[in-house]
Amino acid sequence: MYPELFTIPFVDMPVKSYGAMLTLGFLTGVWLCMRRAEHVKADPDIILNVGFVSLLCGVGGGRLFFVLHYWETSFANQPNPIMAALNMTSGGLEYYGGLICAAIGTVTYLAMKRVSVRMYLDILFPGAAWGLAFGRIGCLLNGCCWGGMCVAPNGAATVPWGITFPYGSPAEIRQWENRQTTVPAELIVSIPGRVSQPYLLPRPLIEMPPEERDGLAAEIRQLEREIEEAKALGVAAEKIAELEKEQKGLAEKWKRESQMYGALNYAQKFPSRIDPSRPITVSELEDLTHHHRSELVHPAQIYAVINAFLLSWLLLEIANHRKRHGVVFGTMILIYPITRIILEYVRVDNPHDSAGLTISQAVSVGMFLFGVAYMIYIYKSPLRSPKAVPFVPPPLEDDDAESA
Repeated sequence: MYPELFTIPFVDMPVKSYGAMLTLGFLTGVWLCMRRAEHVKADPDIILNVGFVSLLCGVGGGRLFFVLHYWETSFANQPNPIMAALNMTSGGLEYYGGLICAAIGTVTYLAMKRVSVRMYLDILFPGAAWGLAFGRIGCLLNGCCWGGMCVAPNGAATVPWGITFPYGSPAEIRQWENRQTTVPAELIVSIPGRVSQPYLLPRPLIEMPPEERDGLAAEIRQLEREIEEAKALGVAAEKIAELEKEQKGLAEKWKRESQMYGALNYAQKFPSRIDPSRPITVSELEDLTHHHRSELVHPAQIYAVINAFLLSWLLLEIANHRKRHGVVFGTMILIYPITRIILEYVRVDNPHDSAGLTISQAVSVGMFLFGVAYMIYIYKSPLRSPKAVPFVPPPLEDDDAESA
């Protein structure tokens, strides 16, 4: 689990692993599709334009499906549900939502350009499977989409390739909530009268630099001193009112964050394991987290990466040998739903809340049925799409021709 790749110098902006992998998959996937378009005498500029259309529709659709799926559990109780839904910094995309909306946007764009939809979908979808593989690498780095436990009742690993995730990861939190693993009492927050249900001490709070953790309180104290000094020196009332307004805003922010910081204060009331005569320190809490990881789980993300790369290779092989336009895309929407249903049984992060299936399995069933109908249509259509005419690059201008 490595949710942040690095921090951009000078601007102190973290680069998220998931977003970086999505970007890498998108760029390399578009490049592969453009190369394929040149090979089959299609217009590479249309591929490039479709790439940006599918990016916008895919991200928007993936977020929309995620928000609709988890509205009640993750967004409805937020102070501002709409802003929480729009905030994507914490992650939250569903592949099927992105795939469906990207496909709709792509078909709409191709129809508007009056080109062969069948031919261009065949060009695009090996690249889509390629990009999916990078997205699943991002899932592994981000710690989401984890697999079920692979530990026997005697504690032995049932497969030699099981992996663990660090303290505070989604997998470890879910296992603790399901009573599948234990953590020290110092890391469990249960403040009487303030916490309705115990929860694990947030890992980012433990690892937060002291100056950042204590910075807000220091700002409030500094403003209080400035206000007192301003009143003593007889500074204009407007300036004092401005300082008091700023102090009030910081105080409200402190009130909102007090529960988070209160959790750390609660944990520090436990005695130190090194010296029981004093309270445990934040550094000792951090060291304690290093010794408590999740139980072994199936690397479901790696399974999905292998599946996506194999699917991309298969689609490319079919594209190189196919005689009928449309079969590449048809193969994608027939095979991927089957593999996704199987992978969903390995994953344990999604609830089975759709007629006993996960939402992705339910959508997979619908997509497979659509794929069957699509392939029937393809095999009743002409071998080649009537609109699949070779792309002829426009002639160069005189000045360009001379320079060339």
